[in-house]
Amino acid sequence: MAPNVELSQQKHSLGLYHAPTGLIDAKDRGTPDAHVSRDPNLTRLTGKHPLNAETPIPLLMDHGFITPNSLHIVRNHGPVPQNQWDTHSIAISGLVNKPVTITMDDLLQLPSHTLAVTICCAGNRRKEQNMIKPSIGFSWGPGGIGTAYYTGVFLRDVINHLAGGLKPEALHICMEGNDNTAKGGYGTSITVNRAMSPEFDVLIAYKMNGEPLPYDHGYPVRCIVPGCIGGRSVKWLSKIEASTDVSQNPFQNADNKVFPSTVLSADQATAENWWTNPDYSVYDLNVNGVIAAPYHGSRIALDDLSNKVVVVNGFAYGGSNRKVTRCEITLDDGKTWRLADITDRKPEGDRYASEHYGYDKSQYPESYNQTRYWTWVHWSIEIPIADLLGVQEICLRCWNETNSVMPKDLNWSLMGMLNNCWYRVKLQLIREPTLSLVFQHPTTLPGDTTQLENTLPGWMEENQAEAATAATTTASSNRSIDKLKAFTLQQVEKHTTEDDCWLIYDDLVYDCTSFLQSHPGGASSILLAAGTDCTEEFDAIHSQKAKDMLADYLVGKLDIEKQASSSTPPTPPPEAEQVEATTTKLTLPSSGAMKPYFDPRQWKKLVLQKKEHMSATIRRFTFAIPQDASLDAILSLSTGLHLFIKLPEDINDRSAKPKMVMRAYTPSKVHERTIEFVIKIYFPFNSIPGGKLTTSLDQIRLGETVDFKGPLGEIQYLGDGEFDIHNKLYHGIDQIGMIAGGTGITPMWQLIQAALQDSVKRPYMSLIYCARSKDEIIFYDELKQLECDRLRVRIVLSEVPDDGGSWTGGIGRFTMQELQQHLFPFADSGASRLTFLCGPDPMLTHCCLPLLKEAYGEEFCASSVFTF
Repeated sequence: MAPNVELSQQKHSLGLYHAPTGLIDAKDRGTPDAHVSRDPNLTRLTGKHPLNAETPIPLLMDHGFITPNSLHIVRNHGPVPQNQWDTHSIAISGLVNKPVTITMDDLLQLPSHTLAVTICCAGNRRKEQNMIKPSIGFSWGPGGIGTAYYTGVFLRDVINHLAGGLKPEALHICMEGNDNTAKGGYGTSITVNRAMSPEFDVLIAYKMNGEPLPYDHGYPVRCIVPGCIGGRSVKWLSKIEASTDVSQNPFQNADNKVFPSTVLSADQATAENWWTNPDYSVYDLNVNGVIAAPYHGSRIALDDLSNKVVVVNGFAYGGSNRKVTRCEITLDDGKTWRLADITDRKPEGDRYASEHYGYDKSQYPESYNQTRYWTWVHWSIEIPIADLLGVQEICLRCWNETNSVMPKDLNWSLMGMLNNCWYRVKLQLIREPTLSLVFQHPTTLPGDTTQLENTLPGWMEENQAEAATAATTTASSNRSIDKLKAFTLQQVEKHTTEDDCWLIYDDLVYDCTSFLQSHPGGASSILLAAGTDCTEEFDAIHSQKAKDMLADYLVGKLDIEKQASSSTPPTPPPEAEQVEATTTKLTLPSSGAMKPYFDPRQWKKLVLQKKEHMSATIRRFTFAIPQDASLDAILSLSTGLHLFIKLPEDINDRSAKPKMVMRAYTPSKVHERTIEFVIKIYFPFNSIPGGKLTTSLDQIRLGETVDFKGPLGEIQYLGDGEFDIHNKLYHGIDQIGMIAGGTGITPMWQLIQAALQDSVKRPYMSLIYCARSKDEIIFYDELKQLECDRLRVRIVLSEVPDDGGSWTGGIGRFTMQELQQHLFPFADSGASRLTFLCGPDPMLTHCCLPLLKEAYGEEFCASSVFTF
């Protein structure tokens, strides 16, 4: 019996060596493949059965030159046979001098050879073609490839020594497996010249990376045709036939074809006899390459451009034993090119294979070793991050020794084979929570285990979706809207609770109740707009993608005619006659009951009273209640909550109507009549525009007013160790751990001030505060003054301060050691604890959360770690 595919996680620099576990993926239970163990990290492309799967690119690259057996590309046309070594046989027939049926033990009598070979599906990168126009093939991403060391005997030796050699008239070697597909066993053929020539190394293999072939890869024996598409390397090999013609197997003519782009359908191909034309059959791989990293959805912060480079890397491959000689990157659509470094890791792989797989390089002459290019190469290049500012996309092209090169444009064909156009990665600039570059690959694959938390579509998918949405909207929007149920504003205004939340956008009515808990900004920010027309506010915050998502929640339209004809106008809010203040003079109430000034459902104006420059980019803004507001109004705000700020976007064309921009900020201090915010200003840099709200806010003059609405938020500190988090009460918290980055200190500062004033339950607090430099530490002096036995503060700087000798805080990246020593430095390990995070998203996602999970476990992070 073949050993099960191994799933152990013992890594090596070149790949993964395995020990069998016998694990069966739940997806395979109840299918004909229930006997085959498979790695759940494989991305399945055609459902449960049969298995067609590729490896997520990050995992493929992590394992280097040698692809682990369990993560190697799988292409099956039907159930996997349950073959036995002792009973399996191969029938050799046709134009051979001595037709014979051989056993596996017969193969072992011949000299064995071990070769490193890259297997790649002809449909690799097909999904890019399918985004332009659907082919008749399923969508492979760029990971339909793998490299392994195969051990076996040369096909020429099998035919010559066990079947007496070929007859002169033989032109093709046909091969077939014993798999039971809908069309019978999978079969194909290669020419006699390729099969029998010592230049092509066609192998009958029974080992893969030093172990018996896994079931999915042809146990107990398969053919390996180096340099050819994977479809020529027949698995579960049971028949070899020498013939004057190509294989008559149904798969020979029905698969692996590249037709002219004028052949638009399978019916046309049949009617015009394209299928049987051998000129369009695919054998050799063409030169091709993929940008792997930065991976899809990766973010690189632009907070520090000095001495920072981006490592762009990937792999390249080709067929016909043609060496890949050049990999180039362009940042300007081909006007100029940068040469990447090609890393030939085969010598390193050979050394590893000799130690683990029995590979003996010395059995081949040096002239042989120096003329074999059956494997991929890896390439890399360092690009200064400053060079990427303003760049729309990074493109890759590769060359081989014949100076064949990947074409700039995609060439569509009916079967979607051999797509090898430039590989393009788009760059997007985002500003929240920090200025960053986001890398967007052409396509994504459902089920990719490395992208489970990434909702960013591929740029080709995004383009297709936008085009489809535009076409559908244009054709049917008016007709569909006419059929919607009409609601008056008064009817919509009744739906304002967490169990029944409606809103109006662009005169359409949406029931967003089911989306509340999924909203990235929390339920409270939607509930602020419940029952109202939120068109302006929605546009001020959200992208087109968010607007497209609204369609799933559409329940009706606003009855505009009935609303306009109503004789009873809505009652104006008390503050409807607010007048813009021009002075910062304050008048405090002398007595009487105090009323909250802020209203979660109405915009309120505050006067800019003071602006302080805390650093080159950080400002402290102090706003006050206007002097003409009610004297009994106060700025009450629970600790942990934040407010929306709304301003018109700063535009160059003053004749154009300004678009409103809205963002949520946590105040650093709240008094009865004043409120303070510490905000980082994102200034324009070269071709990068500035932050839409922060640049406008920085231009507000003293005495001018700004719109605020709230409070909102999912985390409230109620005092004495008690929290309300996502409407769940947490009582008796003994220790509060906080990790902040940059201006993410503001909610922590607010929480620290409140908790230090507690008198009944006095929780212990620890703060780890990460900043780029000492100049950018906010509240440095204040934090040092407040530090006591109940508050420990640890500051970690990215840059070594000028007075590095006297600096007692951390320097460099935030590490596990920093976390374990300083997050909960207090003695009582059995205390009830909560951890709060606030800072740039890349810092939280790629650093803090992984460290917390490793240190405290998934359960602690799910129940006790929260992000402001």
